[in-house]
Amino acid sequence: MSGLMEILLIVTIVVGIYLLPRWLNRQPEGPRRRPAQGPWLTGWKRLAITASLLWLGLLAFYLEPWNNHWPVFLYVAIGPIILAWGISWVVSGFTKGGR
Repeated sequence: MSGLMEILLIVTIVVGIYLLPRWLNRQPEGPRRRPAQGPWLTGWKRLAITASLLWLGLLAFYLEPWNNHWPVFLYVAIGPIILAWGISWVVSGFTKGGR
């Protein structure tokens, strides 16, 4: 039993040496400030995401790609969405000034 007590004493000393100073020197957490960036999902982006999903859903309902119309669905439904989001991504890269 004395061997177990010695191990527990060593563990307590190690915890006291390493963890106790970290716990005592913590700065009180004040209100966290957000970065100075604008909102990530603006109203226009939310509208674009909703329009993209609506476009896919309506064309999936109309073209029924599960009935062997996959190539038409890829060209007509997914192609314009990928093209529009790619153009938006490139334009936003140029307007942010190379950040």
